[in-house]
Amino acid sequence: MMGARPMASNQNTREPVTRGASDQKIRLVDRWRSYKAHHRATLFTTLKKMLSEPIQTLLTVVVIAIALALPSVMFLALHNVQTLSSGFASSAQITVFVKKDTGSQGITQLEKELKALPEVAATTYISSEQALEEFKALSGFGSALQYLDDNPLPAVFLVQPARSGAAELAQAQELVTAIGALAAVDDIQVDMLWMQRLATITDVSKKLVLAMGVALVIGVLLVIGNTIRLAIQSRREEIIVVKLVGATDAYVRRPFLYTGLLLGLFGAIVASMLLLGSFYWVGHSIAVLANLYQSQFQLAGPGFSGILGLWGAGALIGLTGAWVAVMQHLRAIEPK
Repeated sequence: MMGARPMASNQNTREPVTRGASDQKIRLVDRWRSYKAHHRATLFTTLKKMLSEPIQTLLTVVVIAIALALPSVMFLALHNVQTLSSGFASSAQITVFVKKDTGSQGITQLEKELKALPEVAATTYISSEQALEEFKALSGFGSALQYLDDNPLPAVFLVQPARSGAAELAQAQELVTAIGALAAVDDIQVDMLWMQRLATITDVSKKLVLAMGVALVIGVLLVIGNTIRLAIQSRREEIIVVKLVGATDAYVRRPFLYTGLLLGLFGAIVASMLLLGSFYWVGHSIAVLANLYQSQFQLAGPGFSGILGLWGAGALIGLTGAWVAVMQHLRAIEPK
């Protein structure tokens, strides 16, 4: 009995044994590391799966590349046309013919009146003698002019409008009306009408290219959406099993979003290669043509920022198409 008491005392003082699982809080850093690791693993797995189906992936990427390259080439062509027309804008001018019976004082007064107009940037006076000499040198009929009794050419003022761009053609027409009201003016020739036609054609072309670009982007979205739909249907059983074990919707849709992003990015990369190839192919011919006309015009390429913008647009379009397809088809797959 005496020996039993210490044993009872030891049993009473023994610490209780903790049974079962205990809750542990996961640190935010560990969550972030796990999140990055899963994204990295999903990216490499998706890329490996795309490379395991080279024919299907290549066909999809080529279709996306053509759809992205066509509007990009046309936008680049329109940009070069606008650059070329803006270079000619400074040469647009108004030719003012002076009446034949106007004396030197009338010509001086007309020059003052022209310079007083607020829409006039500069004026250049060409006398009738200077005009005749220029005509002899350039026309090739100099020997025939010696049989004329007097100089048939009038004095001329070349008027440079302050705003000669295509967007200010309405103001230029107002300037023509104001010059025509001056007393010593015989006739006016406007050298900017061709700019108005070019600006109108460029504006119509820009709208057509924009409409075609929107249509092709919608086509790319449909192509990527159909590809993702087929991928979801082929992995239907796998998606059901993963959801049964507690996977979230974000976890399930992540591989499909990476598929759309990579398809759009690869398509944009191929489109940029087509764009650069077309630029260098046509650029040589444009340089030869500009040299024949003694022009310093050089074809403007997309540049590094343009290429990066095309890549970003392709990736964004691919991600958007995949997101729409996943949200539409994935919610219909639920374990029963």
